[in-house]
Formats: sequence, C-alpha cells, structure tokens
Amino acid sequence: MNRSRRPGRSRRSRRKPPIPFRQRGGKPVTETDGASSNAAAKTGSPVVMVVAWLWVAVPFLYGVYQLAEKSSKLFE
Repeated sequence: MNRSRRPGRSRRSRRKPPIPFRQRGGKPVTETDGASSNAAAKTGSPVVMVVAWLWVAVPFLYGVYQLAEKSSKLFE
C-alpha cells in the first residue's frame, strides 16, 4: 500500500528570510529607512496631480460622450 503525503506539506525545506540589501558604505537598510523614502516619493505637487488627472479624465470623458452619442442612434 502506498501512503501519500499529507496535503499541503512539501518536502522542500523552508526558505530563509531574505537578507536586506545594503546601501553604499555597508549600512543595512532598515524598515524606517524605506518608510521615510517612500513617504517622500508619495508627496508631490498638487499642480502635477491635477494635470495628471486631467490628462486621463479629458480623453476618457470624451470617449464616454462619443459612446453615448453613437449608442443613442442605435435605439432610435
């Protein structure tokens, strides 16, 4: 009789947690270093954000307008 392994079990050993990348000079990167750099990347100029939204919203709304205009002719 052949016994199968229990489901969900793997024969491979578990992976070790990754070693954090090191910055120049050999200083290990910590979670606080990453959080401060991400916080700086998230904040941006409100003007750039408005321009980016307009860059996407104007063509999208034009497409929705064209879709509504052309689809209304189908139901006449």
